[in-house]
Formats: sequence, C-alpha cells, structure tokens
Amino acid sequence: MADLCRFWSVCVASMALANCTPAPGPAASLTMADIAPIVTPLTYRELLGEKCAAPDMAVKTSFLADLKSAGARESLLAEAVAEADRIAVTERDTPNEYVCTVELFESTEENAAAALKAWIDLKNRKS
Repeated sequence: MADLCRFWSVCVASMALANCTPAPGPAASLTMADIAPIVTPLTYRELLGEKCAAPDMAVKTSFLADLKSAGARESLLAEAVAEADRIAVTERDTPNEYVCTVELFESTEENAAAALKAWIDLKNRKS
C-alpha cells in the first residue's frame, strides 16, 4: 500500500511539474536573420536620440527587453546586442552636425516605425 501511495505521489508531482513548464514564447525559434531588419533601424534611432539629446528614443533597449520576454534564446540576444554595439562603434565618430538633421530624424522615425511593425508581425507569425 505504501508503494502504491508513493507511486501516485510521484505521478501527481510529475503531472504538476509538466503543467508548470512554460510553453516556448513566440521568439523561441527566431534567428538573427529574422531580427536583423528590426535591430538595425531601432539601433540607429536610439543612437540618434543619444547623439542629439532627443528624449524617448531608446527603442532598441525596449525591443531587446521585449525580445527576451518573448522567449528568445540567450545566444540570439547576445547576437542582437553585438550587432547593435557594432553599429554604435561604426557611428561613434560621425559629427553631430551630420546626424542631428530634420531629414535624418524623419527617415529614422519612419524606419523605426516600420521595424516595430515588423516586430509585431513577426511575433504574431512565429507564435
């Protein structure tokens, strides 16, 4: 009888653990090829905000947090951060007078808006 009780206890515990395991998020199977068209324009928008002291432009940072919460693998997050860092290093020495222009702000906003829409579509498609 004790063995039967122990068996059922193990079964119930196993079923409880199985039900508590979270399902993979919508970003679990994404690759860098999937997110590069999103990371790049959002990185440029954030860099523009930093160089030109423009508020509320940290979209790359919020995208990476959203990517993580959507279940992206740590290796993908590391690749995304590395790509953003590579872009930042490339743009670091560009003088502000070439960056902080109305035209660049407008095109950067358009590209970032398209990237955010692509992110929403990608999350919905992959889930």
